[in-house]
Amino acid sequence: MTRQQDWARMAHHAVSQRIGQNDESEYRTFCMKGPALIQRAGIVQALAFLLSRNDDRGGHYASDLAAVYGYPDPRALLNAARSENCDLTTYLAMTRDLIQIAAWFRRFAQIELQDAQG
Repeated sequence: MTRQQDWARMAHHAVSQRIGQNDESEYRTFCMKGPALIQRAGIVQALAFLLSRNDDRGGHYASDLAAVYGYPDPRALLNAARSENCDLTTYLAMTRDLIQIAAWFRRFAQIELQDAQG
């Protein structure tokens, strides 16, 4: 199984867990905006923004992203991205990978989760 297949399977599972939950619509919003947020702001700023959300819904999305990428929680991913051992090449590779993972979340959210308008 390829990395992309693993990421797709795990993202689908994470998105499926949100079906029928109170935060389904908000989680879908984060999924839809996630790839662009990471691309524009970078990993560190995107994760800091998601974790700063008072309603913790951004935290659920950040936790799911981190888990799919192989980190136990978003703070561990955030620390890895801003550690001294993370050179530019590593940071760019992490960014590329997380954008691809976030794209899987967006695809599955479009299919599985209800939009706020309908």
